[in-house]
Amino acid sequence: MSIAILLALSLTMSGVTDPPPDDPGDDDFFSDIGDGDGIYTGFTQDKTTALAQTYPPGSSAEIPTSIYQYVAVINCAPNSPEQPRLEICDASVNFCLENVPDSSGPYSIIYRRTAEPDGSSPGDWSEIGRTCWTDSVPAASGSPAVELTEAMIVEQFHRTDFALPRAVIQPPDGSTLVNLPVYFQLDWPAAGFEPDEVDTTTLVGHEVRIRPTLIGATYVTGDGSSIGPTTSLGGGYPDGDVTHTYERSAEVSPHITVEYGGEVSVDGGEWTTIPSSATVAGPAAPLRVLASKNRLYDN
Repeated sequence: MSIAILLALSLTMSGVTDPPPDDPGDDDFFSDIGDGDGIYTGFTQDKTTALAQTYPPGSSAEIPTSIYQYVAVINCAPNSPEQPRLEICDASVNFCLENVPDSSGPYSIIYRRTAEPDGSSPGDWSEIGRTCWTDSVPAASGSPAVELTEAMIVEQFHRTDFALPRAVIQPPDGSTLVNLPVYFQLDWPAAGFEPDEVDTTTLVGHEVRIRPTLIGATYVTGDGSSIGPTTSLGGGYPDGDVTHTYERSAEVSPHITVEYGGEVSVDGGEWTTIPSSATVAGPAAPLRVLASKNRLYDN
């Protein structure tokens, strides 16, 4: 199942400013693609993508003595070339939805600067235009835009610091008796991301939020048996529904293994299912299983 890369509405509002004056060196890249009423929406997708073919004067793809570096800054305060996606405001998102509904959005300012072919010695950023095709803005001359892919999201999902499931056992104190029911409960530690907690990161300029889900937990009893997979978190006596009775004395190391699924939201968009899962094992909880003995006493 593919992951929809949807750009979302944020919590704050910010006005969309007037377009900058045309760059004399790039007149061909400016296009009014509005509805005929003079609404400025910036570069078309083709012209945004074509920025990758543009070089500073005296430079070319064949002999790249210098290059342009580009960045798309979402047109919301306080975004800047150094922090281009710090804020995603309603005004910029709605502007593209209303005027260029098939675009990726949100409405962004394209900045560029001159640099050496290896990216060193960059100059100052200058604004050259606007676009609703934010994801099509290239990184530099000769470098097509890097797109966020499903594979990138799946890879990031597997890098998530998942919470390790901890087994809480009753009777407590690390010991029990043969033929006495033992109650297991899954406890989530403070460290790591448990189901429904959100891990936020940035991938190729996009805010990516990953929310783990619980596919199932397997309670490994340590004597060759297991319970599950189940979505039950178990519980203590007398209501817990994950129990096991040991039939002989032994020292065992029960633990819980969890299979995580996940959901992703890109730039505040809707949550969609990540087509992958990850299995992690929690720490062992040493348990001594003791044999009880009956003794007869004379009165």
